[in-house]
Amino acid sequence: MGDTTTLAAGPVRAPHDEWLDRRWRLIGALLGSLAVLTAALMVTTGVRPATYGDLLSDVASGKVDEVAVIGVDDPRAGDRVEVRWTVWAGVLDQYAQVEIGDSRSYDAWGEETYTSSGDPRDTLRSLHRGLTITSGPQPRPTFLFAEWEVPGAVALLAMGTWLGTLLLLVGGPPPWRATRWAWAWAVLLGGPLGALAFLLLGGPLGVLRPGQGHRRVTGGWAFLLCLLLLPQTWSTGW
Repeated sequence: MGDTTTLAAGPVRAPHDEWLDRRWRLIGALLGSLAVLTAALMVTTGVRPATYGDLLSDVASGKVDEVAVIGVDDPRAGDRVEVRWTVWAGVLDQYAQVEIGDSRSYDAWGEETYTSSGDPRDTLRSLHRGLTITSGPQPRPTFLFAEWEVPGAVALLAMGTWLGTLLLLVGGPPPWRATRWAWAWAVLLGGPLGALAFLLLGGPLGVLRPGQGHRRVTGGWAFLLCLLLLPQTWSTGW
């Protein structure tokens, strides 16, 4: 019988990951930079939705020294005004809607549009005697993106970044950690937050690359997780 020669098996190479290619890295870096820029512009130039209860808490705790009442100079029964105030060291602006009327059936700490039985300025002054309250006419209409009031240019940039991320998900390599359908639910239902999660963890930015053979979240589970973690889906308000 002849001698049998056994060849040593070479190291098993992991399959090539297309997200490591230069072109996908550049696209991911571009969209990631636009996402960071969009978030910064939304915080510095936009107005975040809040509740009248948030305003009462901030005024009572002394976090706010000035409030703007926008809509009418002398609110009366039936009028609706918007109150705006600034937190986070004068960086983040917030707004809430207040309607003058009967407030007995409304919760000031939870309603999106609170109904006040009187002038909200009197209530605010009772909480903070040194509070500065300004008033003025309704400003020019602004665009809504994820319920934030932002300038038109910022809304277009945010919408373009979100759409570009969605197109990258559809046309790019297989994503990490979850299937395309799973990430699609996150981007569609989670809006900017879902898009940012995909850029960071789905492969485009290459953060914490998962090991070979890892299990991926499927579309059905992702849909359920989005419904649980995001009880209110985002709205662009177009």
